[in-house]
Amino acid sequence: MIKSGLIDAFKSFSPKEIKDFSEFVSSPYFNKNLNVVKLFEVIRKNYPAFDNEKMEKEKVFKKIFPGKPYKDSTMRLLMHYLYYVVEKYLAYTRFSNNEYLFKDTLFYELQERRLYRDLEKTIDQVNAELDKVNIRDDEYYRNRFIFAEHKLDYLGNIYLGKYEKYLTKENLEYFTDNITNYYLISVLKYYSITLNTMYLYNVKIDTAVFERILSNFDPEQFKNVPLIIIYYNIIMLFIKPEEIEYYNELKELVVKYENNIGHLIGDLYINLENYCHRKIREGKLEFTDDVHYFYKLELNKGTYISHGCMPNTFYTSCVVNGCRMTDYDWVRKFIEKYRDELHEDSRDAYYYYGLAFLENELKNYEKALQHLAKVKSEELYLKMDIRQLQCRIYYSLVWNIPLQSLLETFKKTIQNNKFMTESRKIQYMKFIRYLTQLNNFRYKGDVKGYSVLKDELDKDSYFTYKPWITEAARELLAKSKNQ
Repeated sequence: MIKSGLIDAFKSFSPKEIKDFSEFVSSPYFNKNLNVVKLFEVIRKNYPAFDNEKMEKEKVFKKIFPGKPYKDSTMRLLMHYLYYVVEKYLAYTRFSNNEYLFKDTLFYELQERRLYRDLEKTIDQVNAELDKVNIRDDEYYRNRFIFAEHKLDYLGNIYLGKYEKYLTKENLEYFTDNITNYYLISVLKYYSITLNTMYLYNVKIDTAVFERILSNFDPEQFKNVPLIIIYYNIIMLFIKPEEIEYYNELKELVVKYENNIGHLIGDLYINLENYCHRKIREGKLEFTDDVHYFYKLELNKGTYISHGCMPNTFYTSCVVNGCRMTDYDWVRKFIEKYRDELHEDSRDAYYYYGLAFLENELKNYEKALQHLAKVKSEELYLKMDIRQLQCRIYYSLVWNIPLQSLLETFKKTIQNNKFMTESRKIQYMKFIRYLTQLNNFRYKGDVKGYSVLKDELDKDSYFTYKPWITEAARELLAKSKNQ
């Protein structure tokens, strides 16, 4: 079979794109090699299945060059040429569908040809269109900056050497405002991404430049640009997580401007949800209601979609949070309804993990293990979630010896991992330590140990599944007293 980026590219094409590309590749303006057209027609007949047997290079070659002996170099060259036309088609499609990109490129041609009347008309048209735009995302501010710069360049050409004619207070302030807005949105956005990455994956990144910019930042100056204030508040969730006013303002702004933020809205909800999860890990369980509220909003509006799929973490979090709220019917419907929206590479892993988690909450432990046995993943935190779920199931089934072995393996995995954050390690190690003690006390029938462990848990800070372990210790203590 023809195994290459060429077939991968055509697999990504919609039926309409295949039809449009047929016209594109047949146009002498874009392609003059008729054998490239013939190669595409053979591929097109096998779209979308691309049957292995029919797509063998020798058979494809025979259809293009009947009666001639197979020549691999010729076949490879044709594939190379066709892929080049595919690249041109993809670039042309993106270019022609983006009016601002089209006019940005047109500006340079008009300027080089000194067609200043059309140049001025183009700039004025774009700015008039931008004034009417409702979606004020990062792309909007990028276009505002680009065409503010184009206007200044245009005036510089018209009034060459006559700076007083165009370097006016109005023109300079207009340019400065637009470049500042776009610059700050870009900086604050990537600062927030950097902080999030550092938090999740224990990566050390030099943020000194970001910090210097932030030290001179006055949010009051940008109240008319909500996106700047939104990203500022996201950053403050990491820098000053204990100051809840940043979270409240961010929540208010995101809900208020959700219809004006465009494609960024999904990422903003994720930041709100992640903050809630961090607070829940600290024991502030009141944030559970907020998480549920955000999830319902995203599901209703479809804002959770990222790169055409439902993010794995969003899927899992909906399951866990729904179970935390004992809304089990909703969770089961959710697991089935949204399974196919997960990326195909990880779909089964997260689907079966979701089912296993639900069945464990319903005390169907054997079913939970059956689902868990089907989960195959190399994703770091999913593997940790699987280990914790296995431990909980083993404990509930009173598999004392297997649980002891599993906890020892889990402990070594945590200790040897270099990419896990210290805060996460502390959470996991507390889970392992307390569950190990509880399992040992139960195995030995150590009644005094239950009481000591429960008192120790009551004094310790919150960690994942602390309420579950505390309740298990309380149940054992109550059971021992009744015997």
